[in-house]
Amino acid sequence: MKRKIFHVCLSLMLFTLITMPAQSQDLCSQPVPTGLGMVSGMKTKLTNACAWRGVPYAAAPVKELRWKAPQPHPGWSGVRNAVSFGDRCPQKPVVGIFNASSLKGMSEDCLYLNIYRPDKPGKFPVMVWIHGGGYLFGSGSGYPGDRLAEFGDVVVVTINYRLGVFGFFAERSLRDEDPDKSTGNYGILDMVAAIKWVKANIRNFQGDPDNITIFGESAGSWAVCTLLATPLASGLFSHAIMESQGCNASEDLEKGYEKAKMISAQLGCAPDDLACLRKVSTLKLINKGTTNFLKQGFNLVAHHDGHVLSDSPLKMIRNGNYSHVPLLAGYNRDETDAALFLFGDLNRTQPDQYNYMLQSSLGLSDDELNQMLQLYPLSKYRDRPGKAFGNIASDFSIICPTYLGLAAAASHQTGTYLYRFDYDRIRFIKNLGAIHSMEIPFVFNEVDSAVYRMLFYKHDLEDRKKLSKVMMGYWTNFARTGDPNGPGLPEWPKFELKDQKFQALDVNVRTESVEIKDRCEFFDQYSETHPPFLETLGKPQAKK
Repeated sequence: MKRKIFHVCLSLMLFTLITMPAQSQDLCSQPVPTGLGMVSGMKTKLTNACAWRGVPYAAAPVKELRWKAPQPHPGWSGVRNAVSFGDRCPQKPVVGIFNASSLKGMSEDCLYLNIYRPDKPGKFPVMVWIHGGGYLFGSGSGYPGDRLAEFGDVVVVTINYRLGVFGFFAERSLRDEDPDKSTGNYGILDMVAAIKWVKANIRNFQGDPDNITIFGESAGSWAVCTLLATPLASGLFSHAIMESQGCNASEDLEKGYEKAKMISAQLGCAPDDLACLRKVSTLKLINKGTTNFLKQGFNLVAHHDGHVLSDSPLKMIRNGNYSHVPLLAGYNRDETDAALFLFGDLNRTQPDQYNYMLQSSLGLSDDELNQMLQLYPLSKYRDRPGKAFGNIASDFSIICPTYLGLAAAASHQTGTYLYRFDYDRIRFIKNLGAIHSMEIPFVFNEVDSAVYRMLFYKHDLEDRKKLSKVMMGYWTNFARTGDPNGPGLPEWPKFELKDQKFQALDVNVRTESVEIKDRCEFFDQYSETHPPFLETLGKPQAKK
């Protein structure tokens, strides 16, 4: 009898071991219900995670739906095979430099999202990633979330949203026909629709619909702050993470209308001729309707239309009109320092020309110039004006908007955390620094991937893995509880206005005191009376 029991138990153990891979595979590939229909995913190749790609969250914004708020998708019958990414939203291959010659991989039918979760049962926090690209380029498919999902036991969702002229075209006739009297915010409305889809359906993918974190980098961080401010996203998420951008990417409708006039003329249509504008081909809209960011900056942004936004996100937060959720935000130490080659005259400035170029480039009054010389003395940069201007560019365009957004929230709530990303061991260009977007592979555990391998030194791989593990721990802890701290991680104190501490993220993770407060307060005042930074730097301005 004992022998028989032994053989039965042994058989059950062997059966479990033999069938375990198949069960794991079934967990990823078995159909999952959504409000639109069933979808079937796949197990990822190199991680213990499941993926569903190219899942539609709204109807294709084509023909009469171009420049309208996202509409419900009609759904489908049967099981949709969700193993391939959806098309990217229309964009130039290198924005502002080359024209698009074909629509390969792109379509106005681009409102798709991608879902990654651990390959095991559970109820996991949800992290919705919003990609960057100046609201002009990028896609959710460029950010594989399987490694982050596997590491942190979270569900990662990456989304597409309408870009450029497709997403931020503000026109009076479009506002007149809209039931909410909204225009120029189609990309933001796409994000709201995507998060609503996630909240309604993510439970079926083992995500917790009551614990959603939105996070994004660069323009994705603009978007996160806009979603904090807009009442349309209130109650849709529990936490927010802003990486390397702030709350200053918006404008009033009159500015949007002026841009719409210029774009319409380039397309050969009157600005109020919606029939003409909606007949323009996708390719022509990409090439004729997309701004040259090298000359005009990233100037297609969200608008204060009274529906999505009533004012800039920064002012709305300062007034307390935003979603009061835990907020983690930060910047890279040398954000745009290396991009100063775009402003040749500044990069070639000699030490004896520093004062003149500083004043003429930024249109400073004599008093403002004196303030700037105290904040950015040339001696601090070993008498290298190019380095000083690079630091100024980083502060004005990215670092200070990020800091000011977090500080505004900290005046109303607790649960705010500030970081500075310092890792700068990058190949090819000496002293490149901790530049814009270099924190992304650390957040997504991609520091050893083929894409990033060529950017970093091979002998530093273990250091990068260590830092990535710490940062993923912080990010996923924050997504789980609203606090980045957890076992095995260096203590990260809250950011408070009276005690402004931040976490320096490098091989040696440490806590430091904020050193940018005075510089950011200057630029906060400057931005109230001067043109947008990328429209002024490197171009002579009238002295105030």
